[in-house]
Amino acid sequence: MIVDDEPLEREVLSMIIKKEKLAIDQFVEAKNGVDAVYLAKQKKIDLVLMDIEMPVMDGVTAAKIIKKDLPECHIIFLTANDEFSFVDGLIPREVNDYLLKPAHPTDIVQALLKHIPIQQRPVLNSYEFHEPYRHPEIDKVIEYIKENLHLDLKLDALASMVHFNGQYLSRLFKQETNHTLTQYITACRLEKAKHYLSYSSEDKVVEISKKCGFIDSNYFARVFKKYEGISPSQYQQQIFSNRKKRINSFSNFLM
Repeated sequence: MIVDDEPLEREVLSMIIKKEKLAIDQFVEAKNGVDAVYLAKQKKIDLVLMDIEMPVMDGVTAAKIIKKDLPECHIIFLTANDEFSFVDGLIPREVNDYLLKPAHPTDIVQALLKHIPIQQRPVLNSYEFHEPYRHPEIDKVIEYIKENLHLDLKLDALASMVHFNGQYLSRLFKQETNHTLTQYITACRLEKAKHYLSYSSEDKVVEISKKCGFIDSNYFARVFKKYEGISPSQYQQQIFSNRKKRINSFSNFLM
């Protein structure tokens, strides 16, 4: 059973579980602790993936009631609270495991597999289980960024595009790519700028900065120098100078 008050969270978790074909006989969802307690008792649920902070009844209270009625039920907590002391006190008695949001799909699958009886576990070879997995929503964001570097790419607009809130997208993007959104956008813009600087002798630095989404050319120059160690103009001159030397060298070789 998946228990979370956010419909999108339930949808993503359901997608991950169904994709991995974990041999789960019945699959139900609940939007708060009260529903979770009712469904757990009615359906005799033996494995629960549950958020802690929810309206009506929180996950901690629900876990206590479920464990009292169904002591063999395994409960895995999901929490956005990264203060381990907040969760650690609950682990010995109220919960079998916990994951920090946004949890990576591989971590979710591993946590679930630990609490599924061995005879019911699906047979997965090492390649299938460790194959890199990335949320499709992150792929959509990355594709949009690469195709629209000239635009003013705002966090809220990107989050809205994939129906996430800004904070969730920011955390998930960092987890999936090891870069913040700002770092990733800046890196992509700089790579595009280097391409223009290398192959377009007619475009001025001001024009190139605008094409790459840097509205302020002075800011573009500062960022470029910070990452590349030289100014955009110096980079362009260096590229064309080296290219000219190679052409001259080749010409001398042919003579």
